[in-house]
Amino acid sequence: MPRASSLPILVLLATLVALPTTAFAGVMNADLSITKTDGSATAIPGGSVVYTIVASNAGPFDVTGGTVADTFDPILTCTWTCVASAGSSCTASGIGDINDSVNLLNGGTATYTVTCGIASSATGNLVNTATVSSTLNDPNMADNSATDTDTLTPTADLSITKTDGAATAIPGGSVVYTIVASNAGPSDATGTTVADTFDPILTCTWTCAASAGSSCTASGAGNINDLGGILSGGSLTYTATCDIAADATGSLANTATVSASVLDPNGANNSATDTDTLVATADLSITKTDDVDSVTPGGSVVYTIVASNTGPSDVTGATVADTFDPILTCTWTCAASAGSSCTASGTGDINDSVDLLAGGAVTYMATCDIATDAAGTLANTATVSSAAADPNGGNDSATDTDDIEVVAGPSEIPTMGTFGQVVLVLFLLTAAFWALRRKRRVS
Repeated sequence: MPRASSLPILVLLATLVALPTTAFAGVMNADLSITKTDGSATAIPGGSVVYTIVASNAGPFDVTGGTVADTFDPILTCTWTCVASAGSSCTASGIGDINDSVNLLNGGTATYTVTCGIASSATGNLVNTATVSSTLNDPNMADNSATDTDTLTPTADLSITKTDGAATAIPGGSVVYTIVASNAGPSDATGTTVADTFDPILTCTWTCAASAGSSCTASGAGNINDLGGILSGGSLTYTATCDIAADATGSLANTATVSASVLDPNGANNSATDTDTLVATADLSITKTDDVDSVTPGGSVVYTIVASNTGPSDVTGATVADTFDPILTCTWTCAASAGSSCTASGTGDINDSVDLLAGGAVTYMATCDIATDAAGTLANTATVSSAAADPNGGNDSATDTDDIEVVAGPSEIPTMGTFGQVVLVLFLLTAAFWALRRKRRVS
């Protein structure tokens, strides 16, 4: 039988044993807390963010089987690692959301490093919360969750190139531009504008092909001012086919630009210019004919001289020349096709400055008197020339050749001297005598 002095202790022990275990929960405190930060107030879609999450136990009790949780935003693709302080423990690594069972000694920590790729299409704010909890009483629940908020700042390095693959262009010809707008990311660029105001000497049509997921208008005519979208790593390719005015001169400079509402870290590559030297090129030709093969001295000849331009470029200040043979005395007139021009008339040699549109012609009619003493052949050459490049110089001159035929006049009647006249009279008298004598015999 216990002594009376030990009875109070035994009663106390019996009472404690009879109490449920939940009666002790109120006195088993663990002040858990968590922090979360990526060290920035902004994040870039298409980039990445690194969160540092620290779960701590300020005690006084150790925590076994606590939970650290973080459900990441769907725009994030995350992997993580965890390092616990001495005596504490956590899962070493994982992919996706965190829902980790941890043991945290009094004064212990578990530190998570979370690396997340951000979707390139993300917009708005990136808000993310981590929590820590356990079955123990926590005297301060206010610090059991932590939220990091970043403003998403879409950032895309847009660029554009433009080329026709040549350094020269021909008025009256055509040029094909390839314009490529690209997005090096990291963010998608929505509301992208590709613009190209073509030179007035150009008449253009264009098509556009977008890389997968990007968008642009399929085709158009005239200037480009196209609203589309370019995914990170994507591009828009425009092919513009332009006719060049036949009368264009100088150089052809044309600029394409790309822009969007996103932040662009390099604006220097947002425009591109293609410059070509315009090289007028025209196939000039000339013909000359008088439609006869021979002429006579003292007569006349009519030449038809036609200078033509089959293009592709217009030609201004071309020269039509014809130095007539000295045996000719000429006057001439000229008529030009619509839009072309020449001197209306003149005398003597032709040395005329003319303008010839592509497809145009000037026609000279030269009427020439031929000297009466002309002889031999009459050969005459007309030429056409200009400063424009001529792909076929073999047809830039034409020669007409005629034989000069001298027509014989009436023969002179020969005259007799005195002796001849006497002989003739005697011959006639003798012939008459014999004719008379024969007549008498017959009768």
